[in-house]
Amino acid sequence: MGYKEIGRKIQKAREEAGLNQEELAARIGLSQATLSNYELGKRRLYLAQLEAISRELSKPLQYFLEENDRLPDPSAQAGHDDPELKEIVELAKNLTSGEKKQVVNYLKFLLWQKREGK
Repeated sequence: MGYKEIGRKIQKAREEAGLNQEELAARIGLSQATLSNYELGKRRLYLAQLEAISRELSKPLQYFLEENDRLPDPSAQAGHDDPELKEIVELAKNLTSGEKKQVVNYLKFLLWQKREGK
């Protein structure tokens, strides 16, 4: 796997986390320009830096190093055969990072209502 592919995955994970380059770079002690070069595949990325990025973005290191982009189906990982859960996962794949956060917040709200008996 080349630096460009790893960089593309870093960018994708950063956007999913709702961070811009400056925010992520500051959190891991890099300049925005350095992070930009990593994302563009223009600069060599060492394991220690990739580990820091992985921790900050809450992604396993393997996510950045796997050859293909297909990640396991979360509903299948959990052992669910629930068609509604699978539909939710499929629909969520097409949302932006901000929209996904709204969905998560709504789900948390629904669970809170259920707990509180409202």
